[in-house]
Amino acid sequence: MSKGIYVALSGALAHQTTLESVATNLANASTLGYRSVVPAFREVLGRTGGPARDAPRFSAVRRTGIDTTEAPRETTERPLDAALGRSSFLAVQTPAGERYTRAVSLEVASDGTLRTRSGFPVLTEAATPLVLEPGSAPSLSETGEVAVGGQVVGRLRVVSFQNPGDMSYEGAYLLAPGPSAGRPDISAEPLVVGSLELSNTSPVRAMTDLMLATRMSEAMDRAIGAFREADQRVASTVPK
Repeated sequence: MSKGIYVALSGALAHQTTLESVATNLANASTLGYRSVVPAFREVLGRTGGPARDAPRFSAVRRTGIDTTEAPRETTERPLDAALGRSSFLAVQTPAGERYTRAVSLEVASDGTLRTRSGFPVLTEAATPLVLEPGSAPSLSETGEVAVGGQVVGRLRVVSFQNPGDMSYEGAYLLAPGPSAGRPDISAEPLVVGSLELSNTSPVRAMTDLMLATRMSEAMDRAIGAFREADQRVASTVPK
């Protein structure tokens, strides 16, 4: 069997990952704080027993990270809405442990817990949930302080990572750091209170990327078919 079919197959699998990433981005083009998913590829040399220049080259997905390009903001003038700095993330409590989000639109639950709009309790710098008096009307400051009636009752755990691109999604809003993201350090970037960060995915660009990835995937499928037909012709013409 021709080795070329395996090269084409690796390309088809790589473009399938691209299709999935682009589809995810397109589906979250209106999700608050969403950052586009970007697959990173690498070249893999096959084994031939001969010189490396003669080895077949395969494509493979090295990892999937996020695009840290800044997104547009929308002014809401709501005291519990905030847009984070470019490298910052808000820490929240989840059943899987501490996770991070850029969608900072908060509310007070019936038990007084300050939580995100998606229902996750926000954490303080001490990594504990912030619980207020039920019915409180808190507000945020640009330093992440939470105040009720002019009195500061806590500070949000807003962190940054050395390599924020090495993070992955767990759902539409939650991010988990990858092995090379680094440890979470308290961020000094100010919050923009009364604003929300929108998605950094452009629907027009996502549609263009989707069409390009689809065409490349179809090209790989045609290449696989061509190699298969060539193998069949060889098998039928070579004397037994």
